[in-house]
Amino acid sequence: MNINKLISHILHPIVIPIIGTIIYFIILPKHTPKQMELLVISSIFIGTYIIPILFLLTLKSSNVISNLRLENIQERKFPIMFFISISILISTLLKKVPSIMELSLFFYGMTLSLVIVYILLYIKFKVSLHMVGISGLIGFFICFSYQFQVNLLLLVAFLLIIAGAIATSRLNLKAHSLKEIYWGAFIGIISEFTVFIIYNM
Repeated sequence: MNINKLISHILHPIVIPIIGTIIYFIILPKHTPKQMELLVISSIFIGTYIIPILFLLTLKSSNVISNLRLENIQERKFPIMFFISISILISTLLKKVPSIMELSLFFYGMTLSLVIVYILLYIKFKVSLHMVGISGLIGFFICFSYQFQVNLLLLVAFLLIIAGAIATSRLNLKAHSLKEIYWGAFIGIISEFTVFIIYNM
């Protein structure tokens, strides 16, 4: 496996929610019981990683999709709708826990970005879900930094480097055009900004 495929697999969009959740609990400036943290992390891991993988494997085995990369625009519609449903469910559940309210905003931002991605499929435009994921993570921690007045410059800079590596790998694999990469990045980051702006209004 070459380096581009390795980056694309390791930093696949479905691992972004659990990565974001773990980082969130590491930098959270308020006390959260460890049992609560473990419960949330394990629930999000199951909901955003295990269940989606099983779902995609089921679709592939029943020939609804041709492969797990979801390269075909038509094949993307049903899985993305499923991911939207999971994201809404997680957002709603997290919102009920006041001490980790901001984490629910991360998932609401993800939901908004997936809805935009889904709508664009109907005008035959496919954006990079890899870039939507990593850019959403960057947008969330920029907003988190502003919300709590916490200096997360090093974290954001590191995530930007990761985003550059992902974009390069997707282009080298010819999985996306430059326009699809740019739009994925824009949708991911602007969705998180939008959710935080609405929350603070």
